[in-house]
Amino acid sequence: MKIAFLLYPTEKIKVDEDTSFWIMHELKSRGHKVYYFLSESLFWQDGEPKAFCRESKTHATKGFLPSPLSSRPLALSQMDCIFIRKEPPFDRAYLYALQILDTIKDKVFILNDPMGIATSGEKLYALEFKSWIPESCVTEDPIVAARFIKHIGSRVVVKPLHLKGGGGVFVLSPGDRNLPAFLETATASATEKVMIQRFVDADRYGDKRVLVLNGEILGSFIRKPSKADFRANLGRGATLHRAVCLPKEKEMIRSMVPDLKKRGLWFVGLDIIGGYLTEINVTSPAGITDLKALYRTRPESSVADFIESRV
Repeated sequence: MKIAFLLYPTEKIKVDEDTSFWIMHELKSRGHKVYYFLSESLFWQDGEPKAFCRESKTHATKGFLPSPLSSRPLALSQMDCIFIRKEPPFDRAYLYALQILDTIKDKVFILNDPMGIATSGEKLYALEFKSWIPESCVTEDPIVAARFIKHIGSRVVVKPLHLKGGGGVFVLSPGDRNLPAFLETATASATEKVMIQRFVDADRYGDKRVLVLNGEILGSFIRKPSKADFRANLGRGATLHRAVCLPKEKEMIRSMVPDLKKRGLWFVGLDIIGGYLTEINVTSPAGITDLKALYRTRPESSVADFIESRV
């Protein structure tokens, strides 16, 4: 098979942190041709998407090895599979790349589906499953936001809609005198929407990541915040722990699967705190390396099995 990844720069990737690396390494070890390209090198010409690509060369300890950029663009319609693994921010360049790739999804198996990604913002998509999320408000109006926070009457978390890794996320209290000024800043003076949710304490529950592949649970783990930060992101000092999915969480995931499959969201990462769904990662869900470290398993093998079964 020939498989191309829409990726991010690989020069500084660490093998113990990167999910894409291990999926690509597994596919290479099975004898498949694996390529990757950046959105900047993607274009549409002669009736189809093309890209200047690099052939993936990987080493289990050294990571991505140097690989020259192809002298001629490769026709992406000739691939058997395209795996979209570009990380946020979700900006215009990201949207344009998805729209270009969408033109060949009837010829090439693409995961996740380009329009599935485009219409399933990682924070906003959770609103589709309102019975599983904390009380929420999405607005760019500081007055609406302040009224919602007052209605909640307890701490809330405020999130920008387009960033990753806890970037720009804050916890606020209804009586904070800085609240009006902060809401003006967070909404860029009423020009950018933010998500506001009742705060669910990750110190108490941990932030559980559940990787879901083709509607089935691939694995789960918990991230616990450091004492210096409320955010349970590993890049911000959180610690990693084993976890199992509770019956209620399994029920939640089963209820989501039909919509995930309808949108072509085959590989996703669900974030759950205290039984509440807080985010659905669809662009470049991470977690393979964490499962490998915690359980001494090879979950990337299941991802490769799924790609082979679809193609």
